[in-house]
Amino acid sequence: MSLTAKIVLSVALLTLLLAIFGVLSARGRKQETAAAPSKREVYVGLRNQIFQLTRGKCGLPPGAPPSEPCAAIMDWGVKTGTVTVVAVADGTTSIYLSSGGGSIGGGQSHAAIREAGQRFLALSKEFVPQMQITTEYPLPTTGQVIFYVCTVGGIVTVRIGEDELSSHHHPLSKLGDAAQQIITEYRLLQTSKQH
Repeated sequence: MSLTAKIVLSVALLTLLLAIFGVLSARGRKQETAAAPSKREVYVGLRNQIFQLTRGKCGLPPGAPPSEPCAAIMDWGVKTGTVTVVAVADGTTSIYLSSGGGSIGGGQSHAAIREAGQRFLALSKEFVPQMQITTEYPLPTTGQVIFYVCTVGGIVTVRIGEDELSSHHHPLSKLGDAAQQIITEYRLLQTSKQH
């Protein structure tokens, strides 16, 4: 075999090896990408877990009446997505952001956050009779607020415009203020950690 033929063969083999390596590397990157959920998927997963809570998982006693709240949720449509505020009967009090991040676990370790969560949950019970039963949990549009209350007997909901809620002339303003207090307590906690 001539030197030119050997060089051509070597270049061809090298090109083939580089192509195989490129395909394998691309597969590895695709697998890494597929394995890591997006911020949106994490948000949706956390939010959906709340809607699937059962009496035993949320901390309600066995004899709780059907209207007893297991969890209260406020979905708030903001320009960057959705802010979801959650309070569960077991003390879990969290904030999920559809854009990524949030605050989880404050209800277990900080009394002010836990108390704000329990206030939101207790107040939600007052509004259960005025809410509609639902099996669908859409996200709000920008400027809209949707409340969900998960009870032993099912999930109920009501929606309202952010402007109407913040006017403090609507009965649901009390419930909105209670959810906002959870956000405030988490902000105060973050501020205290920075100083």
